[in-house]
Amino acid sequence: MNPSLTKYPIGIQSFPEIRNGNYIYVDKTMYIPHLLLGKYYFLSRPRRFGKSLFLSTLESYFKGRKDLFEGLAIADVEKEWVEYPVVRIDFNTTEGNDIESVKKSLRLMLMRCAASYGIEIPGYESMAIADLFTTLILALEAKTGRKVVILIDEYDKALIEIMNDPERLGDATDTLRPFFSVLKTADEHIKFAFITGVSRFRNTTIFSGFNNPNDISMNSDFASVLGITQQEMEKYFRHGIDAIAREYEMPFDDMLQVLRDKYDGYRFTRRKEYVYNPFSVLNALYARQLDDAWVKSGTSRVLAKYLRGSDFTFDEMTSKWLSANALAATYSRENPTSLFFQTGYLTIREFKDDFYKLGIPNQEVQNALVELVIPEFVKGTNADNLQNTIFELSGAIKRGDVDTMMELLRALLAAVPYHEIDTHVLEKHLHLCMYIVFMMLGVSTKCEIAQSGGRVDMVARTPWRIYVFEFKLDCTPEEALRQIDDKGYAIPWSADGRKLTKVGVNFSSKTRTIDSWAYANDKN
Repeated sequence: MNPSLTKYPIGIQSFPEIRNGNYIYVDKTMYIPHLLLGKYYFLSRPRRFGKSLFLSTLESYFKGRKDLFEGLAIADVEKEWVEYPVVRIDFNTTEGNDIESVKKSLRLMLMRCAASYGIEIPGYESMAIADLFTTLILALEAKTGRKVVILIDEYDKALIEIMNDPERLGDATDTLRPFFSVLKTADEHIKFAFITGVSRFRNTTIFSGFNNPNDISMNSDFASVLGITQQEMEKYFRHGIDAIAREYEMPFDDMLQVLRDKYDGYRFTRRKEYVYNPFSVLNALYARQLDDAWVKSGTSRVLAKYLRGSDFTFDEMTSKWLSANALAATYSRENPTSLFFQTGYLTIREFKDDFYKLGIPNQEVQNALVELVIPEFVKGTNADNLQNTIFELSGAIKRGDVDTMMELLRALLAAVPYHEIDTHVLEKHLHLCMYIVFMMLGVSTKCEIAQSGGRVDMVARTPWRIYVFEFKLDCTPEEALRQIDDKGYAIPWSADGRKLTKVGVNFSSKTRTIDSWAYANDKN
């Protein structure tokens, strides 16, 4: 196959269009039989993660479009292909974030659905949205003789925009509650219902009018219902990976690892199953460019507002153990962690005893956090100077210029306020600062890596270079460098193929920043 002729469905959310247009489709239809065991479902995933396409797939299935599923997993299971009437509501198409505009858009969608089935509803203009919804469901069942399928996409689109305004959010919730209550009052007429969104506002009163749907957002059986697994990546996109590898003059396996570091790492359940961001992968392979497509496609202004209004520390958000209820909670200024998790800026890293610890999914998200977190992290620094420092530091890391890298890090860490940090935890705090800086520069970074010889303080990986760090307080950098060799900290990465640099760093308790450093390049 000629990679240049491969059709990537960038921005296409229509299952029929993808199948009829011979675009690449990552088969997720094996989940449909599992869903048919229940009736009401809710799924939360970050934006541009394939929610709309999955609903389109369900719509085609329930409409009995057997022709579109040839060769897919469901074709080996489904034999009847019964056609049901489908009502699909897409809050993405609502205009504005005021509730009257949302109601107007909902009314228009419901009437378009009615028209597609040849149904007329007299006096619909003056009917309440909930009454119109109920009337449509009853009319569809009466006309087709079958119960109705309800598919609601991005139910929280308007709510997210106003979540910083409690009064408007309350009014919107009160207005939408009767609409969702129809899923209870019309229960006997409904075959199946599936609701998607980014947030977990479902835990608020918006759904209190009907039996809460089965929330499969953190259900291990649906860990990879959206996103691209490693197996799917290599099965469906091998030609594209080979093409981008040639573009960067890298071996196939090395590029596969680069793509993994850049776009993989999302984990939504207790099961250790990770997925790639599909939007980013499609854009990268199409353009043969390692770009931050997901970050650039949307805005993070909501996150910025919460950062400015919260007394959180980023360390707390990635080091504390949290319950599933905490991750599913509606956002608050006092604890914005659930916001970062649900929007995809944090993901599950560890699970133990029914508690979760979060981390940054991948390098693309790390890049996004630069403009969000560094200004909050480094106080009193001119924004232009900060951006210039970040640019120079990123370049030094990429080309292996350790002296320039450490000089810039020393200046950057000197701008961090330490007046509340006790000396006995200073080393740990400075260590954390180093981690945060590298993390937010888009460098794949891990700390406290356990090995047989001890714990490696920090390992930072770029597509072309690996840094192994050992940190000391009021010692010599040579001593730190010697510990890397004596305990074999660098051995696991010596056969990686990338250039390996070992760096010993000494922090000063007096200046409270980097004092000195020593480094050695491995001869691999």
